[in-house]
Amino acid sequence: MKKKVYAARLGVTALALTLVTTCLMGSTLARYVTEVTGSANATVAKWSFKANNSTAATFDDIDLGRTAYDSSTIKAGVIAPGTSGSFDIVIDGTGSEVGIDYEIKLEAADTTFPDDMVFSTEAITEAKPGKSFSEFINTAIEGSVNQSDVAEAMKKTVTIYWAWDFGKDDTVAADKNDNGYAGKNWKIDITVTGKQKAPEPTPASAS
Repeated sequence: MKKKVYAARLGVTALALTLVTTCLMGSTLARYVTEVTGSANATVAKWSFKANNSTAATFDDIDLGRTAYDSSTIKAGVIAPGTSGSFDIVIDGTGSEVGIDYEIKLEAADTTFPDDMVFSTEAITEAKPGKSFSEFINTAIEGSVNQSDVAEAMKKTVTIYWAWDFGKDDTVAADKNDNGYAGKNWKIDITVTGKQKAPEPTPASAS
């Protein structure tokens, strides 16, 4: 009988210890928990690029003969030995929220120019005589337009100058005589490409 009572007491004690242990473990595992949620947002920069006021694949033809001369010496709208002029290509990034790198390429696949006709991105003078067309187009005309909220600051005009000198070595020989170009129609193909300028991180301030 005593053994049964003793065994019962042991059982009750074991149960009590189990409950206490369980409570202690439950108390140990409890902790404060807070969950906060949010979101990440970004606005993609706008892109806008025009060349000579055109966003299309082509822009209106440029007239090399637009320079005004006395009509008693040369007809309006044509060029001839002794004339010179220029034409503009206007880069316009108005509305773009990124800077622009541009490249201008000139080609004249089916046109031959006189040896004494030169081109340049600077006003042609004796000190800066320009280059023949074949030499001039060897290097693309490149530049950039920095991003700005001011519309006019997003525009850049590239001027290309040309001059057709009388020539010092003209003879009756066909390869040197400007007569061979009389009545010809010359065509220069112009390709203007605009690309986003690579973003540059702001330099870390010196501490």
